[in-house]
Amino acid sequence: MKVGIVGDAERAVAWEQHLRPHRIVHEVDLSPNIQAVGKVDACFLIDDTAENLTKLMEGIQLGLNCFLISKPPEDKHMLEKIHRATKEAGVYVQLSHWPTLAPATQWMMNRVNRPAAITIIREVNYSQFSNLENEFKQLWMDELGLCLKWVDSGIHHLEAKEINLGNKQPLLIHLFLRFDNGTSADIQIYAGGGENRHQRIIATKQEVLECDVPSQNIRVGRLNSGDRLYFEKKKFDPATSAEKASLIFLKSIQMNKEPAYTSYDAYQLAVQVERIEQRLKQFS
Repeated sequence: MKVGIVGDAERAVAWEQHLRPHRIVHEVDLSPNIQAVGKVDACFLIDDTAENLTKLMEGIQLGLNCFLISKPPEDKHMLEKIHRATKEAGVYVQLSHWPTLAPATQWMMNRVNRPAAITIIREVNYSQFSNLENEFKQLWMDELGLCLKWVDSGIHHLEAKEINLGNKQPLLIHLFLRFDNGTSADIQIYAGGGENRHQRIIATKQEVLECDVPSQNIRVGRLNSGDRLYFEKKKFDPATSAEKASLIFLKSIQMNKEPAYTSYDAYQLAVQVERIEQRLKQFS
């Protein structure tokens, strides 16, 4: 496959290194803009600017399969247009939603198709924030996007509560979702932690999966023959996330199937983010 990369030169070179190990990639070209990419099998668009969705649309209209590497976009109207455009153009689009694309998450999603319950707890040391308001929102958006993607069902009930110190500084948010298929998701983000902690727990009636997100280590618990809970461990390398995500995208093109995180997934997240923000304003 021939791959084009568009974006900041330094980041583009780094992504080129992620692509080189894949045998299916025989050529990588770095381009200054989406119009200069030419005929490629896949285009990696590295862009955190406000115009990234516009550039993505240009790529789709050029008939390019695109992987947008950026912060999660929130423009639901543009995302809906992009989703429709991908169908009309017959191309694939993947977005860099890292909670979904991480190696440990992909393994868990393949193992557990339908969770009974998802519990996510994240504590972040307050001194690590440079722009607390924007970065705090990013944290809960990431986890919400994962839950929506994994459960893949309508939302029957949603609760949201946020605490801000002095009505300005975000401190804590609690989201609770009950889906139409019966699955529940509980997301708790705390920005005043003394240390960093990030844990995702996925439960079914057969087993429980506990993931330590920073290390990408998983504990799989189930009952043994004596009805006692025991755990096995799985380890994944967090440093391979970008390399694995690029392979997921290229394989989806090769096998003619939807990528791991699509423009429709991003659209659904944007819709629910807007809904949550309206609720937070209503009860603030």
